[in-house]
Amino acid sequence: MRTGLGGGRIIWLSLLTAFLAACHEPGNTRSVQAKAAVDSDVLDFGEVPVGQWREKVVRLRNVGYVPFHALEALGLKGDPSYEVSFEGEGRVMPGDEMRVLVRFHPLSEGTLEETVHVTTDANSGREHTVRVQGRGVPLPVQISPAVLDFETLEVDSDRTLRLTITNPVDLPLTVTVKGEAADAFSTDTITVPPLSTHQLEAKYLPRALGDMRALVEVRPCASCTPSTAELAGRSVAHAFAFDPEPVPFDKIPVHERTKSFTRARNITWRPVTIQGLSTSDRSFTPLAPMSAQEVKPGEKVELPLEFAARYSGPNTGLLTVGYESDKPRQAQVMLDARGGRPALAVAPVALDFGELPVGGKVGKTIRITNSGSTGNLYFRGVKGTGAAQNFSVDVLLRGKQAYPWKAGTAWPELGADDIPIAPGTDALDLTVYFEPQAEGSWQATLVLVSDDLFNPNREIVLTGRARSTGPCVYELTPQPLLDFGNVEPGRGAVLGFRFRNPGRAECAVKDIHLSNDGGGAFFMPGGKLAGGVVPYDTAFSAMIAFRPPAAGEFHGELKMTVNNPAAPTVTLPLHGVSLATCLVAAPSFVDFGPIRYDCPTVPRRTLISNQCAAPVIVNNTALGAGTSDQFQLVTPPALPRMLNPGEGFELEFTYSRTVLGQHYSPFFVNAEQEPSPLLVPLLAETNHEGLQLDRFIQGTNNQLDVLFVVSNTTTMEPYQARLKAALPGWVERARQAGVDLRMGVTSTGLAARASVCAGPSGGGDGGRLVPVDGRRARAVSSDSPTAAETLQANIDDTGLCHNLVQGLETMRQAISSPLATSADDPRTPLPNDGNLGFLRPTARLAVVVVADEDDHSGFDPESYVQFLQAVKGTGMAHRTQLHALVPTDNSCTTAGPPGPRFTTVAQRTGGAAQSICRGDYGPFLDKLLQRADGLQADFTLSTTPNGTEEMSVRVQGVRLPEDQWTYDAARNAVIFRGAAVPTAGQTIEVRYRSACGVVPPKAP
Repeated sequence: MRTGLGGGRIIWLSLLTAFLAACHEPGNTRSVQAKAAVDSDVLDFGEVPVGQWREKVVRLRNVGYVPFHALEALGLKGDPSYEVSFEGEGRVMPGDEMRVLVRFHPLSEGTLEETVHVTTDANSGREHTVRVQGRGVPLPVQISPAVLDFETLEVDSDRTLRLTITNPVDLPLTVTVKGEAADAFSTDTITVPPLSTHQLEAKYLPRALGDMRALVEVRPCASCTPSTAELAGRSVAHAFAFDPEPVPFDKIPVHERTKSFTRARNITWRPVTIQGLSTSDRSFTPLAPMSAQEVKPGEKVELPLEFAARYSGPNTGLLTVGYESDKPRQAQVMLDARGGRPALAVAPVALDFGELPVGGKVGKTIRITNSGSTGNLYFRGVKGTGAAQNFSVDVLLRGKQAYPWKAGTAWPELGADDIPIAPGTDALDLTVYFEPQAEGSWQATLVLVSDDLFNPNREIVLTGRARSTGPCVYELTPQPLLDFGNVEPGRGAVLGFRFRNPGRAECAVKDIHLSNDGGGAFFMPGGKLAGGVVPYDTAFSAMIAFRPPAAGEFHGELKMTVNNPAAPTVTLPLHGVSLATCLVAAPSFVDFGPIRYDCPTVPRRTLISNQCAAPVIVNNTALGAGTSDQFQLVTPPALPRMLNPGEGFELEFTYSRTVLGQHYSPFFVNAEQEPSPLLVPLLAETNHEGLQLDRFIQGTNNQLDVLFVVSNTTTMEPYQARLKAALPGWVERARQAGVDLRMGVTSTGLAARASVCAGPSGGGDGGRLVPVDGRRARAVSSDSPTAAETLQANIDDTGLCHNLVQGLETMRQAISSPLATSADDPRTPLPNDGNLGFLRPTARLAVVVVADEDDHSGFDPESYVQFLQAVKGTGMAHRTQLHALVPTDNSCTTAGPPGPRFTTVAQRTGGAAQSICRGDYGPFLDKLLQRADGLQADFTLSTTPNGTEEMSVRVQGVRLPEDQWTYDAARNAVIFRGAAVPTAGQTIEVRYRSACGVVPPKAP
């Protein structure tokens, strides 16, 4: 900056100078010259924030004797960060000073240098330079708040907050947003005016998810270090955080229900309003509507849910929470549940023991299984209620492994030590006994207890009737004891006993067991016998084995109870010795096996030899006391007889086969100096003669009985609907084809589930045709104009409430006694709930199972195959088939995966098994009509005949000529020719002699 004097002053100063020069000597002129000096040649401003002002002074002094003028002061570099000026008038009198003001106003950061140039008109010090320096440093700008937190927002929503910026300098401040998430933030202002306080609006609008950070940068120059405030925000997909997430549900059996919940917390800054809840899988159901419910920021609401397991294994879904915030939105949380928890399954669920004499005992077995698919079920015991004193239970069995009841417990309440039952084929068998103490009808309830979470107790109805009878008169052989003689250590032998009733009254025998097993030396190979009824002039036999655990003498006892109040207990002593002996029998026993009494007996032999190193003298042989006198020694040896080492002789036996049944006799061989005789057991069984009579009933070519076994579990709604939809067309096609249908429906529910299932049966129809109360026709004829509608209504009556599929057992109950043969089920209080009249002797039978999971009846599928093959009688197996609409592949999700039980029975009986996932069941049902056509011409015989010489064939009692039928040996069947094929309902009888076993030629 230049500061100068006016023109008038310059002229005046020139005149003054000339005057002085004229008055003095030339040598004195210098002493009155103007002289200028500065007090500093360097100015350092230090650090100054950009935009602020600092001022320093350079003093220009007049050190001469005449005034001078300061002409100019300026920055030679022209840096705008510096301003230079004179303070005051330009004339500087001698001894005075002029202040040169230097102001530093940094416009950028860093070191800023300038050179100040001062000029005067002084004679001396006309020009001066001063080096000036300073450092621009960042300007601190006040921004409030230092952190602007937008909190949590849903993605694609926005929130605006304010920042206060105070500009302390006379420079405008620029505002920018920087950082990785800068795109999510914006401001409404880009410049803050000088020396002002400004309210700036900042907006957060996230387009992605996650925590986000950015900075508002405020700077006075483009290269300046900014002052900053942090911008923070979090973007979420929806307004709610769920706890727990995923929502857990208990592992439960298929068709059971369980409840759970999650808490939804509003994690956003704004209140939201829930509009409704929905799930992606109908297995999950919200239990609260939650409509128009406001949830404030940070507030939690509880969302209760229910899970109904519709299939076994993992089951997941989504709960959708519809809500309103800045716009309609949705929040979703995963639902995690697993079906297949261990569940108790029992078959059958009712036992009718029929009628017994007082004092008798009969047993029936129930099977206990785990119908779940994950984890063991633990069986904990049984209880008996009602007339439990007339019933009892045996120990539990898994195969042959026995599980004793918990010590200290007794019937009618027995505990078990948590016996595990694995899913699948694992099972426990429990034999239940009826042993009436007095005459009359008796009923009790057997309760099975397990750790099944939902159904820990299963009830089985026990019924039986008892009649009075006279005291039992019996013969028990052998007498006075069952003697095993000597059995060499390390070997064993089998004999037996025979119980015969020679009296006029029937004998009720029970609890046939070894009361003393001689320390384990004696046992019954077939196990203990529960008992039974022995009518007049009949008998039964059973084996007893002797296997001594060590050398020595052993005593035991067989014990049983008979219906003779004066002497109810019957015992038979057992005796055996195990000592080393020189005599050996090869074979060690003589077994004739089962023989028809009209077939010849092949004599059988054994060799008695001396296996010692010294001679042995055999001094006696004898038949001991056995169950009969059916065995004979053909040629008794000459005794005494010395046997040298290795020497022996043969004994040959025959068997009379005049008494039916099993026979056991001991044969003893004595040697001198051996205290007990060697035992050779003689065994045989006599059966009836070979005259055989097979009876058949000819079926019709247009009659078909159809039993629909429809699952009534909670997941069956779509499949029941498909079955009902197929029925009207199918029934009409049957009418057009001339097939007379009789149709009935039962469910797969074996036991009642009254707490969940409504109706008179509580979901446990147990094989009874529905409706069990008879309010609608139960056996529906296709002749009825409303047949299809009635059948559809009956399917509806099965319900959708049960949790256990036991279709094979309900099928067996439906078409066997007492249901199939009685108008009323004697095991239930409902009247007239039997199935009498459903099965027609002449009609074919088709069982149609419709289930979305496999069977859990427990018993081996083969037992149901054999049952179905026998329903129509001998040789009529092909007139009964089971057909199954069940899971066979993974074409749709069902309550259970494909399993072998239903399909195995279908295949083994000649029926079809197809996927329940198919949309139209009509074609599947049409195949049943095709099987109902045609009269049966071939009838398979029960045994193999010895030829056709003694074979005769009768129809309705009339013997047919041999040219009207033939015997096919390859098929073992009688086949009718042409017009001789019996008509519907006619009885066929085939008489023949069955073949005896081939007798091998006798050795010479």
